[in-house]
Amino acid sequence: MRILRLLLQSSKMLFVTAAITSVLTGLCSTMVIQQIHQAIQASEFDQSKFITVFLIFWVGYGVLAVISTYTVSLLTQSIIHKLRIDLSEKILRAQFSTIERNQSRLLPILTEDIKTIATSIDRMPSVTTGLATVIGILVYMVWFSPILSLSTVALFFIVWVITKLSLPFVRKYAEHARELWNDVFGHFEGLIFGIKELTLNSQFKKIYVTDLIDPTSKKQNSYNVKENLVSSMASKSTDMVLLFGIGALIIVIFQTQFVTLEVFGQYLILVLMTIAPLSSATGFMANLKRIEVALDQISEVGLVLDKKLTKGTKKLTDQTKSGDVLIELKEVKHEYYNPDEDEHFELGPINLGIKKGELLFLLGGNGSGKTTLAKIMLGLYPAKGGHIEFAGQKIDDAFIDDYRDHFSATFVDSYLFDKLIHIGDDHLEERGQSLIDTLELTKKVQIKNKRFSTSRLSEGQKKRLGLMVSILEDKDIYLFDEWAANQDPHFKKIFYEIILQDLRKEGKTVIVITHDEQYFDKCDRVIKLMEGKLV
Repeated sequence: MRILRLLLQSSKMLFVTAAITSVLTGLCSTMVIQQIHQAIQASEFDQSKFITVFLIFWVGYGVLAVISTYTVSLLTQSIIHKLRIDLSEKILRAQFSTIERNQSRLLPILTEDIKTIATSIDRMPSVTTGLATVIGILVYMVWFSPILSLSTVALFFIVWVITKLSLPFVRKYAEHARELWNDVFGHFEGLIFGIKELTLNSQFKKIYVTDLIDPTSKKQNSYNVKENLVSSMASKSTDMVLLFGIGALIIVIFQTQFVTLEVFGQYLILVLMTIAPLSSATGFMANLKRIEVALDQISEVGLVLDKKLTKGTKKLTDQTKSGDVLIELKEVKHEYYNPDEDEHFELGPINLGIKKGELLFLLGGNGSGKTTLAKIMLGLYPAKGGHIEFAGQKIDDAFIDDYRDHFSATFVDSYLFDKLIHIGDDHLEERGQSLIDTLELTKKVQIKNKRFSTSRLSEGQKKRLGLMVSILEDKDIYLFDEWAANQDPHFKKIFYEIILQDLRKEGKTVIVITHDEQYFDKCDRVIKLMEGKLV
């Protein structure tokens, strides 16, 4: 069972400790029940012995239960932490294009699936204790009345069969509900991140909930209800089978007199004490299926992320001088097929040399392939044909990480990190305030403890902060994808006439995707891309 393997991999010592303390808790519970049962049927009651033994096992039950719960809590949080870190590291090692294709699946896994595993594992101490209690009581029942115990074992077997038969249905409904959760989560993302578009379109706003969120949520809820119903039926069948068995036994005893009613009454007390823990244990079997579904989601995405991990270990050397070709694309091709829209796009072949210290403007219409070409230049997308050279060295998987590390870039959809932990203190203090002043953000934001003082800014201000972070990274090559597109004329002027010229003076190589023809005189060269071809 994968959950046991996961628990053992997390910490064998904690798992063994949790298992032992849970079993001992169950045994203490059994001994408390035994003391009560024996005291009820005893002809002579030894009060001092009863108090001594009862208190020993009573205290033992409480102490061991706390230890078991605490140990399982440590174990659970250790597993959750490991899953989060492992998945995060896989995401960072995976190919960029792989992450792009699976973005909608990753956040639900990092939130919902890991939470499901944590919630289910937290129930283990009570379940393990309950099972130990049931087993302990069953052993005592065999000693007390072997004949009646046979009927109880038969009832327990029926309970196990019913539970076993229900589990495939629990898993099926859990899988359907989990798949639909991806869609619900996607709709919620649209609700939050697309609020501007929804606010501006009253018709779309009206139907977004009724036509998208509502039907998907209802469908997911219906599978959740089915799953819970089957799980509840399996759990309650435990109570029903045991109660039905007790009723049947009463009739048989009256008919055959194979045991006295007094013995049966004493035995009945023991049987009733097994109902609650046995019901809890059978209910937990459904939780195990939920854990399996969650682990399937994590494993499936993990396998996708593991298919092509970037393993760049070699370092590039750069002996080029200003004016020498630094980056060269040779017969570079890329193609992309969108099955949803039945669209096929081809880029290239591209032959392009970019000189060290050059300020290059890339021009092209929508859909011409500018951003795709930019991502290939950066090493985010692999070329489907041809190759890239850096300072005369062919870029392959061994060099890819170091090659990417020469770049800093901003895209139209770039994410703004408010923490600057990756930027050196000296450079941050030396240039940070200067850039804040140049980009006229002094009254809006400050850098404190290697983070921005606020993120409550307009989109234009966030873009300026993103530009500032990119510059502070102090890389050899910069790529700005239509950074000035949504800036007012004043900040466009600052960008083209101050920011870019300062980078040029520092000997940086800069590639700018732009449509601002009035600033074409500020660069060294303009190249144009049309329908995937350089013209």
